[in-house]
Amino acid sequence: MYTEFAFSLSTVFVFALIGTGIALAKSAGHTLIYDDFGERGWVWFFASIGLMIVLHDAYFYWTHRLMHHPLVFRHVHLVHHRSTNPSPWAAYAFHPLEAVVEAGIFPLLVFTIPLHGLALFVFLVYMIVRNVLGHLGIEFLPKNFLSNPLISWHTSTTHHDLHHKDFNHNYGLYFTWWDKWCKTEHPNYTETFEEVTTREKAQGNGIKTLLMLLLASQAVSAQSVAGLWQTYHDKSGQPLSMIRIQEKESGIEGRIEKIFLQAWEGEDPICEKCPGDFQGKKVIGMQFLWGFKKAGSTWNDGRILDPVSGEIYQSKLWLEKPKVLKVKGFWGPFYRTQTWQLEQDNQDNNPVTGTWKTIDDKSDKAKSLVKISEQNGVLSGQIIKIYLQAWEGEDPICIQCPAPKKDTKIVGMTIAWGFTKKEKQWENGKILDPGNGKTYLCSIWLENENTLKIRGYWGPFFRTQTWKRIKSE
Repeated sequence: MYTEFAFSLSTVFVFALIGTGIALAKSAGHTLIYDDFGERGWVWFFASIGLMIVLHDAYFYWTHRLMHHPLVFRHVHLVHHRSTNPSPWAAYAFHPLEAVVEAGIFPLLVFTIPLHGLALFVFLVYMIVRNVLGHLGIEFLPKNFLSNPLISWHTSTTHHDLHHKDFNHNYGLYFTWWDKWCKTEHPNYTETFEEVTTREKAQGNGIKTLLMLLLASQAVSAQSVAGLWQTYHDKSGQPLSMIRIQEKESGIEGRIEKIFLQAWEGEDPICEKCPGDFQGKKVIGMQFLWGFKKAGSTWNDGRILDPVSGEIYQSKLWLEKPKVLKVKGFWGPFYRTQTWQLEQDNQDNNPVTGTWKTIDDKSDKAKSLVKISEQNGVLSGQIIKIYLQAWEGEDPICIQCPAPKKDTKIVGMTIAWGFTKKEKQWENGKILDPGNGKTYLCSIWLENENTLKIRGYWGPFFRTQTWKRIKSE
Protein backbone atom coordinates (compact mmCIF):
# COMPACT_ATOMS: atom_id res chain seq x y z
CA MET A 1 0.00 0.00 0.00
CA TYR A 2 2.81 2.39 0.88
CA THR A 3 4.60 1.87 -2.43
CA GLU A 4 1.31 2.49 -4.24
CA PHE A 5 0.83 5.69 -2.24
CA ALA A 6 4.32 6.94 -3.16
CA PHE A 7 3.82 6.32 -6.88
CA SER A 8 0.36 7.91 -6.69
CA LEU A 9 1.98 11.06 -5.30
CA SER A 10 4.41 11.13 -8.22
CA THR A 11 1.44 10.76 -10.59
CA VAL A 12 -0.27 13.72 -8.92
CA PHE A 13 2.88 15.75 -9.51
CA VAL A 14 3.00 14.77 -13.21
CA PHE A 15 -0.70 15.54 -13.71
CA ALA A 16 -0.31 18.87 -11.91
CA LEU A 17 2.70 19.77 -14.05
CA ILE A 18 0.84 19.03 -17.29
CA GLY A 19 -2.25 20.82 -15.96
CA THR A 20 -0.14 23.89 -15.23
CA GLY A 21 1.24 23.79 -18.76
CA ILE A 22 -2.29 23.66 -20.20
CA ALA A 23 -3.35 26.61 -18.02
CA LEU A 24 -0.39 28.66 -19.24
CA ALA A 25 -1.12 27.69 -22.84
CA LYS A 26 -4.78 28.76 -22.40
CA SER A 27 -3.69 32.13 -21.02
CA ALA A 28 -1.52 32.61 -24.07
CA GLY A 29 -4.46 31.70 -26.35
CA HIS A 30 -2.94 28.48 -27.68
CA THR A 31 -5.74 26.08 -26.64
CA LEU A 32 -9.36 25.72 -27.79
CA ILE A 33 -10.73 26.06 -24.23
CA TYR A 34 -13.48 28.70 -24.06
CA ASP A 35 -15.25 30.38 -21.13
CA ASP A 36 -18.54 31.66 -22.57
CA PHE A 37 -21.37 29.07 -22.57
CA GLY A 38 -23.08 31.04 -25.34
CA GLU A 39 -20.17 30.53 -27.68
CA ARG A 40 -21.03 26.87 -28.40
CA GLY A 41 -24.33 26.29 -26.60
CA TRP A 42 -25.48 23.66 -24.13
CA VAL A 43 -25.92 20.89 -26.69
CA TRP A 44 -22.24 21.00 -27.55
CA PHE A 45 -21.35 21.32 -23.85
CA PHE A 46 -22.87 17.93 -23.02
CA ALA A 47 -21.86 16.38 -26.35
CA SER A 48 -18.24 17.40 -25.76
CA ILE A 49 -18.20 15.55 -22.43
CA GLY A 50 -19.42 12.37 -24.11
CA LEU A 51 -16.91 12.83 -26.94
CA MET A 52 -14.02 13.21 -24.47
CA ILE A 53 -15.04 10.01 -22.68
CA VAL A 54 -15.25 8.01 -25.92
CA LEU A 55 -11.92 9.36 -27.20
CA HIS A 56 -10.23 8.72 -23.88
CA ASP A 57 -11.50 5.14 -23.84
CA ALA A 58 -9.89 4.53 -27.25
CA TYR A 59 -6.70 6.38 -26.24
CA PHE A 60 -6.43 4.37 -23.02
CA TYR A 61 -7.04 1.01 -24.70
CA TRP A 62 -4.25 1.41 -27.25
CA THR A 63 -1.72 3.06 -24.94
CA HIS A 64 -2.53 0.35 -22.40
CA ARG A 65 -1.80 -2.33 -25.00
CA LEU A 66 1.49 -0.54 -25.68
CA MET A 67 2.33 -0.62 -21.97
CA HIS A 68 2.04 -4.41 -22.08
CA HIS A 69 4.63 -4.76 -24.83
CA PRO A 70 7.54 -6.83 -23.41
CA LEU A 71 10.02 -4.00 -24.04
CA VAL A 72 7.88 -1.55 -22.04
CA PHE A 73 6.10 -3.60 -19.41
CA ARG A 74 9.02 -4.62 -17.24
CA HIS A 75 10.51 -1.12 -17.04
CA VAL A 76 7.32 0.96 -16.81
CA HIS A 77 3.92 -0.70 -16.43
CA LEU A 78 5.08 -3.36 -13.95
CA VAL A 79 4.87 -0.69 -11.23
CA HIS A 80 1.10 -0.59 -11.63
CA HIS A 81 0.76 -4.36 -11.99
CA ARG A 82 2.46 -5.22 -8.72
CA SER A 83 -1.11 -5.10 -7.42
CA THR A 84 -2.58 -8.38 -8.65
CA ASN A 85 -5.60 -7.87 -6.42
CA PRO A 86 -5.93 -4.08 -6.71
CA SER A 87 -7.29 -1.56 -4.23
CA PRO A 88 -8.13 2.13 -4.78
CA TRP A 89 -4.55 2.92 -3.77
CA ALA A 90 -3.42 1.30 -7.02
CA ALA A 91 -5.70 3.40 -9.27
CA TYR A 92 -3.04 6.02 -9.97
CA ALA A 93 0.08 4.13 -8.86
CA PHE A 94 1.97 4.71 -12.13
CA HIS A 95 5.61 4.87 -13.07
CA PRO A 96 6.36 8.57 -13.89
CA LEU A 97 6.73 7.73 -17.60
CA GLU A 98 3.34 6.02 -17.61
CA ALA A 99 1.86 8.97 -15.74
CA VAL A 100 3.01 11.22 -18.60
CA VAL A 101 1.29 8.91 -21.11
CA GLU A 102 -1.90 8.79 -19.02
CA ALA A 103 -2.01 12.57 -18.71
CA GLY A 104 -1.29 12.93 -22.44
CA ILE A 105 -5.01 12.75 -23.23
CA PHE A 106 -5.52 16.27 -21.88
CA PRO A 107 -3.16 18.14 -24.26
CA LEU A 108 -4.57 16.02 -27.08
CA LEU A 109 -8.10 17.18 -26.23
CA VAL A 110 -7.57 20.86 -25.46
CA PHE A 111 -5.49 21.54 -28.58
CA THR A 112 -7.87 19.81 -31.00
CA ILE A 113 -11.44 20.16 -29.66
CA PRO A 114 -13.32 23.29 -28.47
CA LEU A 115 -14.07 22.61 -24.81
CA HIS A 116 -15.62 24.63 -22.04
CA GLY A 117 -13.58 24.65 -18.84
CA LEU A 118 -16.47 23.17 -16.84
CA ALA A 119 -16.89 20.33 -19.36
CA LEU A 120 -13.19 19.54 -18.96
CA PHE A 121 -13.62 19.49 -15.18
CA VAL A 122 -16.64 17.15 -15.40
CA PHE A 123 -14.60 14.81 -17.61
CA LEU A 124 -11.72 14.87 -15.10
CA VAL A 125 -14.05 13.94 -12.23
CA TYR A 126 -15.62 11.15 -14.31
CA MET A 127 -12.16 9.80 -15.17
CA ILE A 128 -11.03 9.73 -11.53
CA VAL A 129 -14.24 8.15 -10.22
CA ARG A 130 -14.31 5.43 -12.90
CA ASN A 131 -10.63 4.61 -12.40
CA VAL A 132 -11.03 4.29 -8.64
CA LEU A 133 -14.15 2.13 -9.05
CA GLY A 134 -12.22 -0.11 -11.44
CA HIS A 135 -9.63 -0.72 -8.71
CA LEU A 136 -12.13 -0.97 -5.88
CA GLY A 137 -11.59 -4.69 -5.33
CA ILE A 138 -15.30 -5.10 -4.51
CA GLU A 139 -17.96 -5.51 -7.17
CA PHE A 140 -20.72 -2.93 -6.54
CA LEU A 141 -22.84 -3.58 -9.64
CA PRO A 142 -25.95 -5.82 -9.42
CA LYS A 143 -25.92 -9.41 -10.65
CA ASN A 144 -28.23 -8.61 -13.62
CA PHE A 145 -25.87 -5.90 -14.92
CA LEU A 146 -24.43 -7.96 -17.80
CA SER A 147 -27.85 -9.14 -18.92
CA ASN A 148 -29.02 -5.58 -19.57
CA PRO A 149 -27.99 -4.58 -23.13
CA LEU A 150 -28.44 -0.88 -22.32
CA ILE A 151 -25.61 -0.80 -19.78
CA SER A 152 -23.63 -4.05 -20.07
CA TRP A 153 -21.05 -2.42 -22.38
CA HIS A 154 -19.69 -0.44 -19.43
CA THR A 155 -16.74 -2.00 -17.62
CA SER A 156 -17.14 -3.28 -14.07
CA THR A 157 -14.76 -3.70 -11.15
CA THR A 158 -14.59 -7.42 -11.98
CA HIS A 159 -13.63 -6.57 -15.57
CA HIS A 160 -10.50 -4.68 -14.51
CA ASP A 161 -9.80 -7.02 -11.60
CA LEU A 162 -9.38 -9.88 -14.09
CA HIS A 163 -6.88 -7.76 -16.02
CA HIS A 164 -4.74 -7.38 -12.89
CA LYS A 165 -4.87 -11.12 -12.31
CA ASP A 166 -3.75 -12.42 -15.73
CA PHE A 167 -2.43 -9.24 -17.46
CA ASN A 168 -3.39 -10.31 -20.98
CA HIS A 169 -7.10 -9.45 -21.18
CA ASN A 170 -9.54 -6.60 -20.45
CA TYR A 171 -7.51 -3.54 -21.43
CA GLY A 172 -10.52 -1.19 -21.65
CA LEU A 173 -11.16 1.67 -19.23
CA TYR A 174 -14.81 2.78 -19.52
CA PHE A 175 -16.34 0.44 -22.09
CA THR A 176 -15.90 -3.14 -23.27
CA TRP A 177 -16.11 -2.20 -26.98
CA TRP A 178 -12.43 -2.38 -27.85
CA ASP A 179 -11.87 -5.60 -25.93
CA LYS A 180 -14.75 -7.22 -27.83
CA TRP A 181 -13.67 -5.84 -31.21
CA CYS A 182 -10.03 -6.89 -30.71
CA LYS A 183 -10.94 -10.17 -28.97
CA THR A 184 -9.05 -9.29 -25.79
CA GLU A 185 -11.94 -9.70 -23.38
CA HIS A 186 -11.28 -12.32 -20.72
CA PRO A 187 -13.02 -15.59 -21.70
CA ASN A 188 -14.30 -16.05 -18.14
CA TYR A 189 -15.49 -12.49 -17.58
CA THR A 190 -19.22 -13.27 -17.64
CA GLU A 191 -18.89 -16.36 -15.47
CA THR A 192 -16.63 -14.57 -12.98
CA PHE A 193 -18.98 -11.58 -12.73
CA GLU A 194 -21.96 -13.86 -12.12
CA GLU A 195 -20.04 -15.84 -9.51
CA VAL A 196 -18.90 -12.70 -7.69
CA THR A 197 -22.37 -11.13 -7.65
CA THR A 198 -24.28 -14.25 -6.58
CA ARG A 199 -22.16 -15.43 -3.67
CA GLU A 200 -24.16 -16.45 -0.68
CA LYS A 201 -22.89 -16.14 2.83
CA ALA A 202 -22.46 -19.48 4.45
CA GLN A 203 -25.18 -20.13 7.01
CA GLY A 204 -24.69 -22.54 9.88
CA ASN A 205 -26.01 -23.54 13.24
CA GLY A 206 -24.93 -20.81 15.66
CA ILE A 207 -24.59 -23.00 18.74
CA LYS A 208 -22.68 -25.69 16.82
CA THR A 209 -20.34 -23.12 15.32
CA LEU A 210 -19.71 -21.55 18.73
CA LEU A 211 -18.86 -24.92 20.26
CA MET A 212 -16.49 -25.72 17.40
CA LEU A 213 -14.74 -22.36 17.82
CA LEU A 214 -14.38 -22.93 21.56
CA LEU A 215 -12.90 -26.39 21.03
CA ALA A 216 -10.57 -25.08 18.32
CA SER A 217 -9.41 -22.19 20.51
CA GLN A 218 -8.58 -24.60 23.35
CA ALA A 219 -6.62 -26.82 20.96
CA VAL A 220 -4.52 -24.06 19.44
CA SER A 221 -3.96 -22.04 22.61
CA ALA A 222 -1.62 -24.71 23.95
CA GLN A 223 0.23 -25.21 20.67
CA SER A 224 3.62 -23.72 20.01
CA VAL A 225 4.18 -21.50 16.98
CA ALA A 226 7.78 -22.71 16.65
CA GLY A 227 8.49 -24.24 13.26
CA LEU A 228 8.91 -23.48 9.58
CA TRP A 229 6.06 -21.42 8.13
CA GLN A 230 5.21 -20.56 4.55
CA THR A 231 3.92 -17.00 4.14
CA TYR A 232 1.45 -15.80 1.54
CA HIS A 233 0.51 -12.38 0.16
CA ASP A 234 -2.62 -11.12 1.91
CA LYS A 235 -4.25 -10.04 -1.39
CA SER A 236 -3.02 -12.27 -4.19
CA GLY A 237 -2.51 -15.42 -2.10
CA GLN A 238 0.86 -16.03 -3.78
CA PRO A 239 3.68 -17.61 -1.69
CA LEU A 240 6.13 -15.00 -0.41
CA SER A 241 8.68 -16.68 1.85
CA MET A 242 9.47 -19.37 4.39
CA ILE A 243 9.98 -18.24 7.97
CA ARG A 244 11.64 -20.16 10.81
CA ILE A 245 10.06 -19.21 14.16
CA GLN A 246 11.82 -20.09 17.42
CA GLU A 247 10.67 -19.70 20.99
CA LYS A 248 13.16 -18.12 23.41
CA GLU A 249 13.02 -16.78 26.94
CA SER A 250 12.73 -13.25 25.56
CA GLY A 251 9.81 -14.24 23.32
CA ILE A 252 9.48 -15.65 19.82
CA GLU A 253 11.79 -14.70 16.96
CA GLY A 254 11.57 -15.37 13.23
CA ARG A 255 14.15 -15.48 10.46
CA ILE A 256 13.68 -15.60 6.69
CA GLU A 257 14.92 -18.91 5.29
CA LYS A 258 13.57 -18.68 1.74
CA ILE A 259 11.93 -16.07 -0.47
CA PHE A 260 9.92 -16.76 -3.61
CA LEU A 261 10.84 -14.25 -6.30
CA GLN A 262 10.14 -13.80 -9.97
CA ALA A 263 12.99 -14.79 -12.27
CA TRP A 264 14.12 -11.19 -12.91
CA GLU A 265 14.29 -10.39 -9.17
CA GLY A 266 17.26 -12.63 -8.47
CA GLU A 267 17.72 -15.26 -5.77
CA ASP A 268 19.66 -13.53 -2.96
CA PRO A 269 18.60 -9.86 -2.59
CA ILE A 270 19.81 -7.42 0.03
CA CYS A 271 17.65 -5.04 2.05
CA GLU A 272 18.48 -1.62 0.61
CA LYS A 273 15.78 0.30 2.50
CA CYS A 274 16.13 -1.37 5.89
CA PRO A 275 17.05 0.84 8.88
CA GLY A 276 20.07 0.65 11.17
CA ASP A 277 21.96 -2.61 11.40
CA PHE A 278 19.62 -4.21 8.84
CA GLN A 279 20.80 -1.85 6.08
CA GLY A 280 22.52 -3.64 3.22
CA LYS A 281 22.14 -7.09 4.77
CA LYS A 282 20.94 -10.17 2.91
CA VAL A 283 17.21 -10.75 3.23
CA ILE A 284 17.67 -14.52 3.50
CA GLY A 285 18.78 -15.26 7.04
CA MET A 286 17.56 -11.90 8.34
CA GLN A 287 15.71 -11.70 11.65
CA PHE A 288 12.57 -9.85 10.75
CA LEU A 289 10.21 -10.86 13.57
CA TRP A 290 10.95 -10.37 17.27
CA GLY A 291 9.67 -9.33 20.69
CA PHE A 292 6.35 -11.19 20.76
CA LYS A 293 4.98 -12.09 24.19
CA LYS A 294 2.32 -14.74 24.71
CA ALA A 295 -0.96 -13.57 26.23
CA GLY A 296 -3.55 -16.33 26.27
CA SER A 297 -3.99 -17.62 22.73
CA THR A 298 -2.19 -14.69 21.04
CA TRP A 299 1.34 -13.32 20.86
CA ASN A 300 1.33 -9.53 21.25
CA ASP A 301 3.57 -6.44 21.21
CA GLY A 302 5.95 -7.83 18.60
CA ARG A 303 7.72 -6.13 15.72
CA ILE A 304 7.91 -7.15 12.05
CA LEU A 305 10.29 -5.72 9.47
CA ASP A 306 9.13 -5.41 5.88
CA PRO A 307 12.30 -5.91 3.77
CA VAL A 308 10.62 -4.33 0.73
CA SER A 309 9.77 -0.97 2.30
CA GLY A 310 12.21 -1.06 5.22
CA GLU A 311 9.39 -0.21 7.62
CA ILE A 312 9.03 -1.82 11.07
CA TYR A 313 5.46 -2.47 12.23
CA GLN A 314 3.88 -3.31 15.56
CA SER A 315 2.32 -6.73 15.19
CA LYS A 316 0.47 -9.58 16.83
CA LEU A 317 -0.16 -13.16 15.77
CA TRP A 318 -2.35 -16.08 16.70
CA LEU A 319 -3.12 -19.64 15.60
CA GLU A 320 -6.41 -19.74 13.73
CA LYS A 321 -6.01 -23.52 13.38
CA PRO A 322 -3.25 -25.89 14.54
CA LYS A 323 -1.35 -25.34 11.27
CA VAL A 324 -2.63 -21.88 10.28
CA LEU A 325 -1.02 -18.74 11.70
CA LYS A 326 -2.56 -15.27 11.37
CA VAL A 327 -0.15 -12.32 11.43
CA LYS A 328 -1.50 -8.79 11.75
CA GLY A 329 0.75 -5.75 11.26
CA PHE A 330 -0.33 -2.25 12.36
CA TRP A 331 0.48 1.14 10.85
CA GLY A 332 -1.30 3.69 13.01
CA PRO A 333 -5.05 2.96 12.71
CA PHE A 334 -4.50 0.77 9.63
CA TYR A 335 -3.57 -2.90 9.55
CA ARG A 336 -3.01 -5.81 7.18
CA THR A 337 -3.33 -9.49 7.97
CA GLN A 338 -1.46 -12.39 6.38
CA THR A 339 -2.11 -16.12 6.62
CA TRP A 340 0.88 -18.42 7.13
CA GLN A 341 0.82 -22.21 6.74
CA LEU A 342 2.93 -24.62 8.77
CA GLU A 343 5.38 -26.29 6.40
CA GLN A 344 4.96 -30.09 6.42
CA ASP A 345 8.06 -31.13 4.49
CA ASN A 346 9.39 -34.57 5.55
CA GLN A 347 7.37 -34.72 8.75
CA ASP A 348 5.83 -37.94 7.43
CA ASN A 349 9.33 -39.48 6.92
CA ASN A 350 8.75 -39.76 3.17
CA PRO A 351 11.91 -38.38 1.50
CA VAL A 352 10.00 -37.30 -1.61
CA THR A 353 7.36 -35.13 0.05
CA GLY A 354 8.10 -31.44 0.31
CA THR A 355 8.48 -28.39 -1.90
CA TRP A 356 10.52 -28.74 -5.11
CA LYS A 357 11.74 -26.25 -7.68
CA THR A 358 11.17 -27.64 -11.18
CA ILE A 359 13.93 -27.11 -13.76
CA ASP A 360 13.21 -27.14 -17.49
CA ASP A 361 15.16 -29.94 -19.18
CA LYS A 362 15.91 -27.80 -22.25
CA SER A 363 16.48 -24.24 -21.00
CA ASP A 364 17.79 -25.30 -17.55
CA LYS A 365 15.71 -22.48 -16.03
CA ALA A 366 13.44 -22.64 -13.00
CA LYS A 367 9.82 -23.10 -14.05
CA SER A 368 7.74 -23.55 -10.90
CA LEU A 369 7.47 -24.72 -7.32
CA VAL A 370 5.59 -27.97 -6.76
CA LYS A 371 4.53 -29.29 -3.37
CA ILE A 372 4.47 -33.10 -3.20
CA SER A 373 2.35 -34.77 -0.53
CA GLU A 374 1.40 -38.34 0.33
CA GLN A 375 -1.98 -39.76 1.25
CA ASN A 376 -2.63 -43.46 1.80
CA GLY A 377 0.66 -44.36 0.11
CA VAL A 378 -0.09 -42.37 -3.06
CA LEU A 379 1.87 -39.24 -4.08
CA SER A 380 0.45 -36.12 -5.69
CA GLY A 381 1.97 -32.77 -6.64
CA GLN A 382 0.44 -29.30 -6.59
CA ILE A 383 1.82 -26.12 -8.19
CA ILE A 384 2.26 -23.38 -5.58
CA LYS A 385 4.37 -20.94 -7.62
CA ILE A 386 5.30 -20.33 -11.25
CA TYR A 387 8.23 -18.29 -12.56
CA LEU A 388 7.12 -16.07 -15.44
CA GLN A 389 8.47 -13.17 -17.39
CA ALA A 390 7.05 -9.80 -16.36
CA TRP A 391 4.71 -9.54 -19.35
CA GLU A 392 3.26 -13.02 -18.79
CA GLY A 393 1.30 -12.04 -15.68
CA GLU A 394 1.28 -13.64 -12.26
CA ASP A 395 -1.85 -15.74 -12.16
CA PRO A 396 -2.45 -17.39 -15.57
CA ILE A 397 -5.09 -19.98 -16.40
CA CYS A 398 -4.64 -23.26 -18.27
CA ILE A 399 -6.29 -22.62 -21.63
CA GLN A 400 -5.30 -25.96 -23.24
CA CYS A 401 -5.92 -28.23 -20.27
CA PRO A 402 -8.65 -30.86 -20.60
CA ALA A 403 -11.81 -30.66 -18.48
CA PRO A 404 -12.23 -30.16 -15.57
CA LYS A 405 -8.94 -28.25 -15.36
CA LYS A 406 -9.61 -26.20 -18.50
CA ASP A 407 -9.58 -22.42 -17.85
CA THR A 408 -8.67 -22.89 -14.19
CA LYS A 409 -5.75 -21.21 -12.43
CA ILE A 410 -2.41 -22.95 -12.81
CA VAL A 411 -1.24 -21.92 -9.34
CA GLY A 412 -2.98 -24.31 -6.96
CA MET A 413 -3.54 -26.94 -9.66
CA THR A 414 -2.70 -30.61 -9.01
CA ILE A 415 -0.46 -31.58 -11.93
CA ALA A 416 0.88 -34.94 -10.69
CA TRP A 417 -1.08 -37.78 -9.15
CA GLY A 418 -1.38 -41.55 -8.69
CA PHE A 419 2.26 -42.40 -7.91
CA THR A 420 2.83 -45.60 -5.90
CA LYS A 421 6.17 -46.84 -4.59
CA LYS A 422 7.97 -49.76 -6.23
CA GLU A 423 11.41 -50.52 -4.83
CA LYS A 424 13.42 -47.26 -5.11
CA GLN A 425 11.07 -45.21 -7.27
CA TRP A 426 7.44 -44.14 -7.57
CA GLU A 427 5.67 -45.37 -10.71
CA ASN A 428 2.37 -45.48 -12.60
CA GLY A 429 1.72 -41.80 -11.98
CA LYS A 430 0.37 -39.16 -14.32
CA ILE A 431 1.73 -35.66 -14.89
CA LEU A 432 0.00 -32.77 -16.65
CA ASP A 433 1.90 -30.17 -18.66
CA PRO A 434 -0.10 -26.91 -18.32
CA GLY A 435 1.85 -25.49 -21.27
CA ASN A 436 0.29 -27.86 -23.83
CA GLY A 437 -2.53 -29.46 -21.82
CA LYS A 438 -1.18 -33.00 -22.31
CA THR A 439 -1.04 -35.71 -19.65
CA TYR A 440 1.88 -38.19 -19.58
CA LEU A 441 2.59 -41.47 -17.83
CA CYS A 442 5.34 -40.69 -15.34
CA SER A 443 7.78 -42.11 -12.80
CA ILE A 444 9.95 -40.33 -10.23
CA TRP A 445 12.98 -41.20 -8.13
CA LEU A 446 15.51 -39.53 -5.87
CA GLU A 447 18.95 -39.02 -7.36
CA ASN A 448 20.07 -37.76 -3.96
CA GLU A 449 18.42 -36.21 -0.90
CA ASN A 450 17.83 -32.87 -2.60
CA THR A 451 17.47 -33.88 -6.26
CA LEU A 452 14.36 -35.48 -7.74
CA LYS A 453 14.16 -36.93 -11.23
CA ILE A 454 10.84 -36.87 -13.10
CA ARG A 455 10.45 -38.85 -16.32
CA GLY A 456 7.39 -38.46 -18.52
CA TYR A 457 6.62 -40.99 -21.24
CA TRP A 458 4.98 -40.47 -24.61
CA GLY A 459 4.83 -43.91 -26.21
CA PRO A 460 8.44 -45.15 -26.58
CA PHE A 461 9.80 -41.63 -26.08
CA PHE A 462 10.47 -39.86 -22.78
CA ARG A 463 11.76 -36.61 -21.28
CA THR A 464 13.41 -36.23 -17.90
CA GLN A 465 13.39 -33.17 -15.67
CA THR A 466 15.42 -32.38 -12.55
CA TRP A 467 13.69 -30.86 -9.54
CA LYS A 468 15.60 -29.31 -6.62
CA ARG A 469 14.38 -29.42 -3.04
CA ILE A 470 13.40 -26.14 -1.38
CA LYS A 471 14.62 -26.36 2.18
CA SER A 472 16.19 -24.41 5.00
CA GLU A 473 19.48 -22.89 4.04
